[in-house]
Amino acid sequence: MFISDETIRIVRLVAEYKSITTAAEHINKVPSAISYTVKKLEESFGIELFTRKGRYIELTPAGEYFIHHSKTILDDLDALKRNTALVHEGVERELTVAVNNIVAPGALVEFISEFEQAFPSTQLKVNTEVYNGSWDALYSKKADLAIGAPHSVPSTEGIISSPIGQMDWDFVVGPTHPLATQVHPLQNAELRKYPAICIRDTSINFTRQQAWLLEGQKPVFVPDFHIAIDLIRRNVGIGYIPHHWCLPLLNAGELVKKPMQEHKHATQMFVAYRSDGMGKVRQWAAEFLLRPEMKGRLCGYF
Repeated sequence: MFISDETIRIVRLVAEYKSITTAAEHINKVPSAISYTVKKLEESFGIELFTRKGRYIELTPAGEYFIHHSKTILDDLDALKRNTALVHEGVERELTVAVNNIVAPGALVEFISEFEQAFPSTQLKVNTEVYNGSWDALYSKKADLAIGAPHSVPSTEGIISSPIGQMDWDFVVGPTHPLATQVHPLQNAELRKYPAICIRDTSINFTRQQAWLLEGQKPVFVPDFHIAIDLIRRNVGIGYIPHHWCLPLLNAGELVKKPMQEHKHATQMFVAYRSDGMGKVRQWAAEFLLRPEMKGRLCGYF
């Protein structure tokens, strides 16, 4: 049994105004046409949706159920029409994004929020990668676009890339760590005594890197910066953390930033994407991420 969206809308109007005449006036139809539509729907269901109460009509319990659940059906139909039109216009059904774990989370939330508003029919998949893992995902075609891919572009073949800025690192220890009270630039010989908190590079086909690990130093591998920071605060180890992650904890005295004799350089970051199969979604994503204000947010500047 097929029920058109027009039929559902007419029944909902009659229920709203409690009058076939008023509903007909609202959509510029004759009352007999409205009455016929309601009657045919009731016959197809084999139930009554309305009962007459003097000059007005009221919903039966079955009619109330119909009205309550038909709103979802209309919303789904509207979304189906809208999304089908978007696909017809060349909008990709899916976009997979590889995000370097050093990208500022607030900027990523902003990107996802704007994306969902612009492309409700497209499935967005955002995967976290570490260091060269973001390049690996792009070149192995596991991702269509990479955010915060580090250092330099491995190869320009099939890839469009743009630098978005540099991300600064802070070398930090816990406030009660033995190194916390030292005021001189720390030397490697002093640092090797303590484990380095590391996040393992997710790359498979590219050379794996560490944010920081000295030769002969014990690494403690953890899955993300949340755990890395907690371990450093507990004096389990020491290490480099992106400045935008550290800043509120430094201000609160929960981490201590230390000068280094050999300080880690800032990391150059890129937005990069595959040129093959370029559609409106990927183009929009690249243009949004490369806005001047977004580039700064991705790097954690503000």
